[in-house]
Amino acid sequence: MTGNLVSTIAQVECRSESRGEEKPVAVIIGGERLEIVEFLDRAFITSVEAGEPVRHRLWVDLEDGQRCELTRVTPDGTWMVRVER
Repeated sequence: MTGNLVSTIAQVECRSESRGEEKPVAVIIGGERLEIVEFLDRAFITSVEAGEPVRHRLWVDLEDGQRCELTRVTPDGTWMVRVER
């Protein structure tokens, strides 16, 4: 995933999967709901330090052609969104 990534204020809309996992289905940026049309890549990022949060990072394409990096920090479940510009 290349290009300049810009952090933005956004919400990530998720749907629960059968195993209890939440799968992101859309990103809401500036009041506009944009469906995720493709998952490009994903990674789990862990730390060597015990007790540090785990990050689940996804790179996705949105319906309007934008590419985003979504990062979910666990265990608190917060999302960070960065849009490629």
